Amino acid sequence: MTRITIRRPDAPIRATIHLPRSKSISNRALIAASLAGDLSCLEFLSDADDTRILHRSLRDKPHVMDCGLGGTTFRFLLAWAAVQQGEEHLLTGHATLLERPHDDLIDALRKLGAVIERTTEGYRVKGVRLKGGTIAFDSPISSQYLSALMLVAPHMDKGLRIEWRGTQLSRPYVEMTAKVMRHFGAEVETGEAVIDVRPGHYLPRPFEVQCDWSAAAFWYEVVALAQDAEVELMGLKRDGWQGDERVMTLLGPFVGSEVRDQGVFLSSQSIDHGCDPLPGFRLIDLAATPDLFQPTLSAFAGQLCPVTFTGLGTLRVKETDRIKAMVDSLFRLGHWISVTPDGNVDSENVAWVARGEGPFRVFGDHRMAMALAPLALVTGIITLEDPDVVSKSYPRYWEDLEEAGFGVEWSTD
Repeated sequence: MTRITIRRPDAPIRATIHLPRSKSISNRALIAASLAGDLSCLEFLSDADDTRILHRSLRDKPHVMDCGLGGTTFRFLLAWAAVQQGEEHLLTGHATLLERPHDDLIDALRKLGAVIERTTEGYRVKGVRLKGGTIAFDSPISSQYLSALMLVAPHMDKGLRIEWRGTQLSRPYVEMTAKVMRHFGAEVETGEAVIDVRPGHYLPRPFEVQCDWSAAAFWYEVVALAQDAEVELMGLKRDGWQGDERVMTLLGPFVGSEVRDQGVFLSSQSIDHGCDPLPGFRLIDLAATPDLFQPTLSAFAGQLCPVTFTGLGTLRVKETDRIKAMVDSLFRLGHWISVTPDGNVDSENVAWVARGEGPFRVFGDHRMAMALAPLALVTGIITLEDPDVVSKSYPRYWEDLEEAGFGVEWSTD
């Protein structure tokens, strides 16, 4: 088994980081460009595993499409395959991916006319012309269901109307989908509770993928935990496309942000722990941006600032149960976290215990690995299993940490 040990930098952090491109935007643009008939119109795609697998599948169109661990990859390809008239594809992936919930998306596609069969290997999809119409979701556990349907809706006879009732988790990702679709010529309207997509065609138009705010969140965590850090995130822009821009506000008490022409410059902010330093940040609702849970919880815990998180309904069905994984990991480090019966998370203001040598499991979850590593700034050292998992979204993460001054040591049993 491969492990990685991260050690606290010996000097103040001074780093210039070239972030990966957005995996979320890349994957949406790939589906639209494929349906437009020209993948070459895309520039600066993410180099994440999920995007590379999706790109290869759309380019080569093999009968068997192995999606690995990628939930977005699998769900988007499932909808894409459903509209490939006259073609048949078998979608499969890692066992943990196939165990994740997909039934609501499959049921919706079938109601719209899709031919999908569950097999021992995965899902067999026969491409047909979908009739379209109206589909209703009541508090879906993943916004990816809606995005997958939206992306293929222009190829439906009647277009698509989605009625989105109840809790709306991760809404910024649905708005991102709509923006990508409009870029490629689709007519889509997103109301408070209704999404309308007209039937039509995508047009192959040049598209450049932005740098990834989800990856930037882990550098906000680094700067929040460091006593003295200055990090420039090159190419990062505040343009409203990515909901995870919100990390700038959430970790604003700990991290100064200066938007520059070439990117965003981060610097450490001092916190007075002799009082209640964060009166406006004691309750944080992450329903719209659940991917910020791990780096934000780690930053608050590392600063010994009590906080309560709500809106975490999707986190138990990600690559792992992210709530349990974070609670268990922080408890091993001496930080007590409680989970209420309705799924809220409370971080108490307690002292840290330097027990970071581990090794700590990351449960096949790239965000677990990237959130735990910066805690070496608090514990001095932390050892993690399965470090290669970061390639799912940020393949250069460990190299970038090393360039920022962290000690990075690989080992194999």
